[in-house]
Amino acid sequence: MPLTNAMQMIAENRLLSRWSDLLERRPDQQNHPQETDAELVPLPDGKNLLCTTVDTIAEEIALGFYRYPETIGWMGATVSLSDLAAVGSQPLGLVVSVTLPQDADPSFQEGVARGLDAACRAAGTFVLGGDTNFGQAASITSCALGLVPADRLLRRTGCQPGQLVYASGRLGAGSAAAARAIMDIPEKLYSESDFRPRARIEEAQHLSGFAKACMDTSDGLVATLDQLMRLNQVGFEITAGLMDALEPRSRRLCRQLGVPPLLLLAGHHGEFELVFTVAKEDRDRFERQARSRGFTPLLLGRTIADPVIRIAGDPPRQIDSARIRNLADEAGGDLTRYLMELTQIVTGT
Repeated sequence: MPLTNAMQMIAENRLLSRWSDLLERRPDQQNHPQETDAELVPLPDGKNLLCTTVDTIAEEIALGFYRYPETIGWMGATVSLSDLAAVGSQPLGLVVSVTLPQDADPSFQEGVARGLDAACRAAGTFVLGGDTNFGQAASITSCALGLVPADRLLRRTGCQPGQLVYASGRLGAGSAAAARAIMDIPEKLYSESDFRPRARIEEAQHLSGFAKACMDTSDGLVATLDQLMRLNQVGFEITAGLMDALEPRSRRLCRQLGVPPLLLLAGHHGEFELVFTVAKEDRDRFERQARSRGFTPLLLGRTIADPVIRIAGDPPRQIDSARIRNLADEAGGDLTRYLMELTQIVTGT
């Protein structure tokens, strides 16, 4: 499926589209490229879909975002389990491939295992097996497998103007964790162990019949809204207070650093919440059902006809989301440059 002009504006979309051009696709696969967070294959029973996804944690370790073995294990599981959540799938389990540093002692493996197991148990699943090897640097790859009834599937497509936009929880933790590493923030202000995002498997089960489109915030809120905007050709107006949208520790860090909350919502390192849209007429029923199940979604705003991302206000402000998304590629791993330029975009300086 060729990229639209809007999708072509994003470097990551062009890279992923290149793979689609080079690889033959299974004829009965149930999702188009980039239409869903996980890949979908029909099962012989005609009712369920096999959901599968794979992700690698390597760059984040090299950049110092994850230093503790427990964090590496937790995030190694969460990155893939979150993709299952975003399509409404119940996980069957994970298979993992772990590269251990040549000079690592047994405690490193033990820490990674604790993190993997804890994240899986939080999602109601297990590590099924995998592969271990040794190298100069640590990395972890996980492949998550799950099932979803075909009639309960969540996709990234389905947004129309006039819908309400929610997040499954408060945001900003991913950028706070990245800022801790980039700015060498003291542990007492924000600890690496504070960053333990949970794949929203259970919450996703409450979205069937309500969510028109859904995607996880693995790349942050702005990138998620931008991709939904390009896939659906609709825009988003954020009416929630940006500071209130941050989770408590990120809000505290934002205030202590004196940075605008949009900086933590625009960063490329996300917090793995779900962003989804609900028809306006379903609002009361959806929120009432969510509360009855212990789920408190965060209302962010609404979809609009104009394909832009806008922050409500007087005057309203439009976000240059394409520039924000392409910045990580343009910075080429230079974190100082990335942070400086992102701050300039966010503050309009």
